[in-house]
Amino acid sequence: MVVAVSTSIPQYKPLYSQGRELANFLFRKLKFEKLATFNSSASPPEVIIREEGTASLPSCHVDLTHARRDVLLFSGDGSPMDDQYQYSRVLLEYARETHAKEIYSIGARWAENPTTPDSDPVINGFSTDRVGTAKLEKFGVKLLTEEPAPFFASMIVGLAPEFGIRGYKISVDHGEPSPHPRSVARMLQVLSSLTGISVSVDELLARTPPPQVMQRQTGDTTIYQ
Repeated sequence: MVVAVSTSIPQYKPLYSQGRELANFLFRKLKFEKLATFNSSASPPEVIIREEGTASLPSCHVDLTHARRDVLLFSGDGSPMDDQYQYSRVLLEYARETHAKEIYSIGARWAENPTTPDSDPVINGFSTDRVGTAKLEKFGVKLLTEEPAPFFASMIVGLAPEFGIRGYKISVDHGEPSPHPRSVARMLQVLSSLTGISVSVDELLARTPPPQVMQRQTGDTTIYQ
């Protein structure tokens, strides 16, 4: 299972939308079959007004695609803001019921200072055990050590062993301007090696968005608020 949802915190969406963008790119390139929809009070207390003027609750969904092996994609409007432990356990129980053996969570790193807009994206991550970290290193992922990894996208990796599932976090330093084409391309290249998903990233690498630096808002808030 690939978990590719991004933050629901409004002020951080331009910085940390890499997971959502990766999922949207996969939907454009591959055929998927929808299996399940997740609605939860852990989502923001709002409705989302879609392009056609209709309103719906924030939701996430699980879709199936056939690669070298079957791959489930969990994506949607945003990651949970509340009850993140319980939400993670519900999704992991679903993953176990569908016989998923590994979870690859996609997203930004969160804890680091921003890189410059023209920096070459570096893919980093961690896993639930040494077998997983060796696999990440084999495909060029820089291992993270001695730092916090907050929020749902990381917590689901930490909880995965409780459900007999090996977890991986595949992340990128933030700093590239939205919609982060080079970061998404690099994460897709790693994900392809790990899961067998095969998509061309030439379209992403050809994009050259204008340079701009998105900074975290200052004030009393932290990355946990």
